[in-house]
Amino acid sequence: MDCDRKIVFVNKKINNFGFSKKDFIGKDIITFFEVDVKKQIEYFFRRHNQSKLLIFKSYFPNRNGEETTFEFKLENFRLNDENLYILIGKDLSESEKYKKEIEIIQKNQGTIRKALEVSQIGIWEWDVNSGKFNYDERYKEILGYTIDPFEGKWSKFEESINEEDTELVIKNMREHFLTKTSKFEGAYRIKDVNNNDKWFLSRGKVLERNKFGLPLNMVGTYLEITENKKKIDEIKKEKDFIEKVVENMGQGLVLLDFDFNVKYANKTFYKMLEFEEEISDLKKVLDQSDWETFYENMQNLKRSSNNIISFESNLVTKSGNKVPVLLTGVTYEEVDVSRIILVITDITEKKKLEEILKKYATFDDLTGSYNRRAGFYALEKYFQLAKRRQEPLSIVFIDIDNLKYINDNYGHDAGDYILKKVTDVLKSTLRESDLIIRIGGDEFILGLPNAEEVDVHKIFQRILSQLKEVKVDGNVRIDLSYGVSEYRDFQKDINLESLIKEADNKMYEMKKAKK
Repeated sequence: MDCDRKIVFVNKKINNFGFSKKDFIGKDIITFFEVDVKKQIEYFFRRHNQSKLLIFKSYFPNRNGEETTFEFKLENFRLNDENLYILIGKDLSESEKYKKEIEIIQKNQGTIRKALEVSQIGIWEWDVNSGKFNYDERYKEILGYTIDPFEGKWSKFEESINEEDTELVIKNMREHFLTKTSKFEGAYRIKDVNNNDKWFLSRGKVLERNKFGLPLNMVGTYLEITENKKKIDEIKKEKDFIEKVVENMGQGLVLLDFDFNVKYANKTFYKMLEFEEEISDLKKVLDQSDWETFYENMQNLKRSSNNIISFESNLVTKSGNKVPVLLTGVTYEEVDVSRIILVITDITEKKKLEEILKKYATFDDLTGSYNRRAGFYALEKYFQLAKRRQEPLSIVFIDIDNLKYINDNYGHDAGDYILKKVTDVLKSTLRESDLIIRIGGDEFILGLPNAEEVDVHKIFQRILSQLKEVKVDGNVRIDLSYGVSEYRDFQKDINLESLIKEADNKMYEMKKAKK
């Protein structure tokens, strides 16, 4: 400011309060303060060089009118024979806030003490300069001591912490001292009187600092978390197990953000594409001719209420070879996090199989499903593939219960209509990689790779529910009987014929139970 109190310079800190430099330059400094402070500033300026320094506290409003407490220092100095003034403000809002909190705590000490007893939270206070460490009785109770195990000293408390935990506790404390973190937080172990480890979680905050910003005193809370820590360790073991399963599963698994950037991919994915280095953009390994279809499917997935989609595509390996894959995507959304989970199944064998099947009379003319000869050939290949990869395979034997009645009473056109409807429902419910085989008359066989029996029953609940809506002559409904056999005992000498027989027997058990 110049001798007329006009502001000639203001630093960028003022932007934090919603102002710009234009809001200050050329204005009288006293216009920003209350009457009492204005008088002090006017008196200071009238005395010119006689007053070297003025220190005062005042409220300073931000752009929204909210007032913040500041400590101001006003000082005059000379520059190039010109008398100038500098005003420096220190934000006291945090300090004021904690002082008020302490006052509230002191007023409600009895209530708070009872609340802390119920919540099993302890309180500590540390005079950083003297090293004096004060705390309530809970430490003694938890650790089983009758006297103070830390002798009221921070140094003794620090020595009691398990060596494996000390480094991190000190690191977190140092970062808070240097104001890199808003509060201190640390978990640590201390031996009890019986030499057993007790886990604690402690949080704290510096309440007062000296003029150099160094901490003077600190308060905090602590909570015993021994049982919780055991549960956390158990969860971590489960998490590690899940990670191992994901890393070693037979399918690729990729986590994408909504811009299709790769956030995570498992080992199978990289092995499939012959990459060792990380892939950050899925587009780089997707066959460019498939990009438009992929993009459209992903957009539909993001908009879909079902949040699941499955389609075939091609990836390109590092050496330039195409890998046909089945992409199954689901969305996962939480606050500020939106992800797409892609399960990528290598269908190279399936594609080779499809080429072979083209040489046969592959499909049933009426339903469009595989006929008996081509279907059984494909099912045998699925069985051998499941045995080699040691992946589950479910065989389902289906019989349309009342097809003969419909043929006899409503004619074969009605029967053909029923067969087509059943096939349509199966195709719309099952995956593209699942086999649907019409083996003759009213009987079908399904081959479901990577499907367990419990999943098959859930799928059939949806199939039966959809078939309830299909009627003949407005009255007769379709009903199915089915049986499931699951191949998962890979060490046992089992052939496909025995699995089909098992499913057939279970189907007849269901049919018999309906009579």
